[in-house]
Amino acid sequence: MVKRVSRGFAEKAAKALKDNKKHCAVCGEVIELVKHVVTVTDPATDSIRFREKMVSICGCNRNEIYK
Repeated sequence: MVKRVSRGFAEKAAKALKDNKKHCAVCGEVIELVKHVVTVTDPATDSIRFREKMVSICGCNRNEIYK
């Protein structure tokens, strides 16, 4: 039979305080993943399509993405 190992309060508190987010190497801010959606119109058929991609945003490129 497998014995259950319970973690103590100190281990739980240390895990809660740990920062698991990725940071930018240039500016040091937290990198956020955002879905960037661009509408593309086709003049031949007059249809609208959406081009979606996931973009990593930090302080370096925030102004380029949010125009």
